[in-house]
Amino acid sequence: MDDKKNKMSILELRNIYRDRLNLSNQECDYIYKVVLKDLCFIDPIKIALDPNFIIRKDSEKLILDSLKKICNNYPLDYLISKKNFYGYDFFVNEDVLIPRPETEELVKWILDDNNNLTGTKKVIDLCSGSGCIGIVISKENNNMDVTLSDVSDKALEVCNRNKIIVNPGVKLIKLDLNSKLQHHEKYDLIVSNPPYLSRDEANEIGENVKYEPEIALFAPRNKPLHFYEKIFEFASTNLNKNGEIYLEINPNFIKDFRQLLSRFNPNDVNFREDFRGKKRLVKVLF
Repeated sequence: MDDKKNKMSILELRNIYRDRLNLSNQECDYIYKVVLKDLCFIDPIKIALDPNFIIRKDSEKLILDSLKKICNNYPLDYLISKKNFYGYDFFVNEDVLIPRPETEELVKWILDDNNNLTGTKKVIDLCSGSGCIGIVISKENNNMDVTLSDVSDKALEVCNRNKIIVNPGVKLIKLDLNSKLQHHEKYDLIVSNPPYLSRDEANEIGENVKYEPEIALFAPRNKPLHFYEKIFEFASTNLNKNGEIYLEINPNFIKDFRQLLSRFNPNDVNFREDFRGKKRLVKVLF
């Protein structure tokens, strides 16, 4: 079956996935079908309708090479360069984090709060990564004037690609929250999912997460709230009166986060649990 001189059928290759992946048949089949559809442009229905369908050699190689990567915990989303977020397909690569369902909850919170918005609201998405947060907010609410920002040129390239794919209306800027240079634009709403894992949590993350960019995952050593402090400092000069900040936060540092907040005298703070029951989302009013 592994003799590369013999062409293989679509069913034989499926069985190889089932044999080599330490997953249920259902999970193996899902991954195999994604590889067929998104990398080889083969309709997975052929598995059932034409199980003896012969796979071309170039596609066979791609399917088997993909299997090797998946066996090494390489993320499927990077493999197919795509992740669905809030109903939209975003381009992703190893320069940006793979969007998470928890972040969809943050976006929904913002959209629900601004469902009846009539005037324009200026929004900046800090540490944008793939741009999924700001792009969806702008796509779903035409009254949101959204700017995406990131320190990484490579991340901004991904943002720009997703801007073209999903929503050409957003703006992009390079912005370093650690820089002493002032940014002079004012905003009504700040949203961010910044790097918030501590280095102590490095051994707790899944093997597949280790393919994602460290710059987007980890806060500086011994300063797990570093970027939240920088966001609040940014807000002190760039957030309009009665402005709002929506953040995804690390549930392991809620007490420290509250202490940090007290230094900036917010008018109101609301925490929300994610679908796993962890206090991961926060809205801060100034």
